[in-house]
Amino acid sequence: MKHDRAFGEAFKIKLASRPTTTITGPADDSGGMMQSLRLYRTFRLLLLGTMATNTAFWMYQVAVGWLALEITDSPFFVGLAGFAGGIPLLIFGLPAGLIIDRFDRRTILMIAQLGVMAVAAAFALFVATGIIDKWSILVLVAIYGMIMAFIFPTRTAIVPNLVERSDLANAVALNAAGQNATRVFGPTIAGVLIATLGVAETFAIAAVMQILALMATSRLPSIPSKVVAGAMSGWKSLTLGLHIVRNDAYLFSMVILALVPTVLVMPYLNLMPVFARDELGLGSSGLGMLLAATGLGTVAGALSVARSPRFRTWNRAQVVTALAFAGLVLVFATMEHLPLALILLFAAGWVSASFLAINQTAVQLRTDDEVRGRVMSVYLLTWGALPIGQLAVGAVASQFSTPVAMISSCLMALVCIGIFAWKTVAIDANAMPTRASVE
Repeated sequence: MKHDRAFGEAFKIKLASRPTTTITGPADDSGGMMQSLRLYRTFRLLLLGTMATNTAFWMYQVAVGWLALEITDSPFFVGLAGFAGGIPLLIFGLPAGLIIDRFDRRTILMIAQLGVMAVAAAFALFVATGIIDKWSILVLVAIYGMIMAFIFPTRTAIVPNLVERSDLANAVALNAAGQNATRVFGPTIAGVLIATLGVAETFAIAAVMQILALMATSRLPSIPSKVVAGAMSGWKSLTLGLHIVRNDAYLFSMVILALVPTVLVMPYLNLMPVFARDELGLGSSGLGMLLAATGLGTVAGALSVARSPRFRTWNRAQVVTALAFAGLVLVFATMEHLPLALILLFAAGWVSASFLAINQTAVQLRTDDEVRGRVMSVYLLTWGALPIGQLAVGAVASQFSTPVAMISSCLMALVCIGIFAWKTVAIDANAMPTRASVE
């Protein structure tokens, strides 16, 4: 591919023949599904920290959703809180990518972990003292979202620095499995804590979980920048990730395909408190059960990708799993029986995690380390678009009903993915011989 000469810098695609990793163990093809965990101590530390911070994140998400619903009794405000928490990913995504590529990644993570710990503690204090209101919820979730705009891409970008390239696909899948496992632990813990201790205590324990993440992060190796200082002007360097994705048809396809289910299907998680209380007649512990079913499915899906190289290199896997995800959530939105709802949520979690793990692995293998932070930040901008879907679906839910809102949104997703599959040639996961880099 060619890059715009207006950048005034020489970019080129080169064969992905050299490793981009900090080697902490030998490459070995016999390790099976847990290959990367067995060989790389620093990867184990990263995964431990990721699981701690993501468990806290899901506890926080459930607590915020329940708190918003209790204070306002409005599905629209639940969606608005999700919008306020997610829109910073759009605003700060590109700057975060530049910072990730320019500074030590461990230091970035440690500072960010301190930030989210402080916000969770502030939530606990505000709820405990009774001064929490709609506006303070929106402000705090916006600050939390801004900090997570740094944590999510940094933890993703660090993975290739800790394992050999030959183990990268396995490590990315295991990292995804660890992230998704927290969707079991976090909501389940939060549901039980809210029911037994209260919302304030749930936020306080989420803050403690961030301390555990900080401790694991502090033991990671320093990962200094590989970018030459002064090599590019600020704006050009900031937008380099966008430039690369725009000019690489494969990366562009990955981003667009990730965008559709994120915006149109993923809002079902934000509205799960409404489904739990109003459609299934459940309390906070029941909400934890629903989210745990989704989380168990996501763990199974991510592990299936880690276990099966054939699955992650199937050239239509992304399209098929994206279609299945939208279809399963659509059927869930019509359910009034808890056992069937749990089965559907497990299956939806399985295919969504498979889709995300395959897509993310493809992007990681396509990208060189000098620009990894910026490219991954562009890819994760799709999650920054999630609040748009949350706000729109929340508005429709308030006007009509939550099931109608999700059914309509999932139907739109099925149509969009179908058009994408029809208009686009098969996405070949093996067709990744080159990576974008800056010299």
